[in-house]
Amino acid sequence: KVGVSIEDDMRRAELIRSLIGPDNKLMMDANQIWDVKEAVVSTQSTGWYQRRVRGDLETGLAKECLTHHKDKVQTLCWHLAEGTTLLSGGYDQTCQVTDCRTKNNKCWYVDGEVEHLIWDVSNPFSFFAGTSEGSVIAIDIRQENPLYTIAAHDNEVSGLAMTKLVPGLLATCSADKAVKLWHVADNKPSCVTSRAFPEAVSLHCLAFCPDHPTMLAIGALQGGLLMWDVASNKEFRDAFNHPTAVGS
Repeated sequence: KVGVSIEDDMRRAELIRSLIGPDNKLMMDANQIWDVKEAVVSTQSTGWYQRRVRGDLETGLAKECLTHHKDKVQTLCWHLAEGTTLLSGGYDQTCQVTDCRTKNNKCWYVDGEVEHLIWDVSNPFSFFAGTSEGSVIAIDIRQENPLYTIAAHDNEVSGLAMTKLVPGLLATCSADKAVKLWHVADNKPSCVTSRAFPEAVSLHCLAFCPDHPTMLAIGALQGGLLMWDVASNKEFRDAFNHPTAVGS
């Protein structure tokens, strides 16, 4: 939390930077105290700030400021093919798709704060939202209402991941220490398997390896980076007709 005074902000930022080292991102929340120019300056030094700002890197000035959200912006995701389409989710319990050329915007309300968003790698018109209520919500941007909602976890959904090489596979993780694999093809979601990581205390994020599509990296509160080759799981192999993991 920053924004009270420049001196105090710098003191606290320097202290945290000394603890996390030079290679990790330092995230700041100014509680909407900074104006756009101050926010752009802050992003140049920290790389992250809770406001949707398009800046000119040469001048250091904001070219656009998108103000559709009414509270903090938690997660952003550019469209996989349309480079001017931005998906965003916030503490205001909305998911929003914005065309950054025209600023045309469409909004969907969900059941909690939006923790994470990803575009559906198999459908350019759809995305998934994970919420603070443990829900995963599938939305088609051409429709007004969600396609479906999954009661996925007992705590907030902190991570979502897909891979083009295994169509229909969605992975989720949560502060409830569990990673779950879902089959979401044809808008008929089903839970394939679940694995608990009790040593992690809480799970924060996850991603599939682009070169080894069944290798899932998971970020944990304790234990650092966890790895799981989901092809070692029989339920996964049966559901997706996938061969046994390498080395099994």
